[in-house]
Amino acid sequence: KIIGDRTMRKFNKGLMFLLIIAFVLAGYVSAAGFKDIKETDWFAEAVGKLSELDIVNGLPDGSFNPQGEVTRAQFIKMLVQAMEYKKIDSVSFIDMTPYPASKPHWASVYIETALRNGVIIKAEKGDRFYPDAPITRKDMVMMICRALKLNPSDRPNPYFDLEESNGYFTKAYEEYLVRGIPMNGKIIFNPTGVTTRAQAAVIISRLVDYKADPAGFVAKAAMEERIANGTATAEDIELKREQEIEKAKADPNYIMEPIITVEQNGEYKDYRWFELYFENETDYSDDTVWNLECVNYEQLNTYEMPRPDGTYVKKTIIGWRPLGSKYKDLPRTPSYILGKNYYTTQVLIKDFKLYPGMKIEYRITIKKGINEKVVYKTIELQY
Repeated sequence: KIIGDRTMRKFNKGLMFLLIIAFVLAGYVSAAGFKDIKETDWFAEAVGKLSELDIVNGLPDGSFNPQGEVTRAQFIKMLVQAMEYKKIDSVSFIDMTPYPASKPHWASVYIETALRNGVIIKAEKGDRFYPDAPITRKDMVMMICRALKLNPSDRPNPYFDLEESNGYFTKAYEEYLVRGIPMNGKIIFNPTGVTTRAQAAVIISRLVDYKADPAGFVAKAAMEERIANGTATAEDIELKREQEIEKAKADPNYIMEPIITVEQNGEYKDYRWFELYFENETDYSDDTVWNLECVNYEQLNTYEMPRPDGTYVKKTIIGWRPLGSKYKDLPRTPSYILGKNYYTTQVLIKDFKLYPGMKIEYRITIKKGINEKVVYKTIELQY
């Protein structure tokens, strides 16, 4: 019985690994060439993918306007195209043809198609759809749940600002389609909040991926969330690396996500220090450089080196440094070390106190040609 259970656990773990890798191999698309979107934007990959699928389009001036509001009609059009419904050309809402002689609203076909496929429930709005009103987060979530045929969940409501639980909102949370807004240790749903073009692109991108492979989508999203909140397992890190390798193969200009490690977070006599370094430096080409900057303590971006005469000369840690495979034979990869004593830890921050529980946030920028990737790393001192 024990041997059988262990074999099944190994099988399940291997199956999940294959699900996630297959999900990544299904295709990685970098951001399309919109002039107001950078590769480092949190919504860039989603916009790029939907642009390739012809689900979203830019504006005539070549921009995407990611912060612009999305109307109910615009969201329905994206959803209908993402679900690949067969179009139905009819009119069921009176505000699709407000006047007898007028042409139907530009989105009437998409709205009718969504209605006939159960994405829109006519009883909710009556004879009017209000196509040009901004879509609320509540309506957006209900529409994607209906499109994906999700059943409401009977589990506890995860949202702090919803007095009455909604099984569909909870189900969207459980399936990693909409995870809410973290705020003061709580999760906010904000049901009446409007949706931006960037947010809509991310939601529709998730819908596309979930529709293609629900289990693979959930496994990948759960893994990425664990990595983001610092609870990643060794298997998560391995899978993330596999994903990054596949993205780099698909796009030669893609900058891989760095694996940042903190070691020697401790004390020696009255000195406290930590060491931050790249664990996957050999994943980068020799033309890649990196820069480090402390966000919450500006004084850590400079240090004072002692001179023989007892005076100090000010130095700065900010500056581009090489990163890449040429470091593969070194005993220590490119790193940054912070401590209280120059002679033992290389950097002296004069009159700056380090204490247990202190949190130091760093912004790490990696550059390759004109491309950049920015990541943040928060270190909490242990001693």
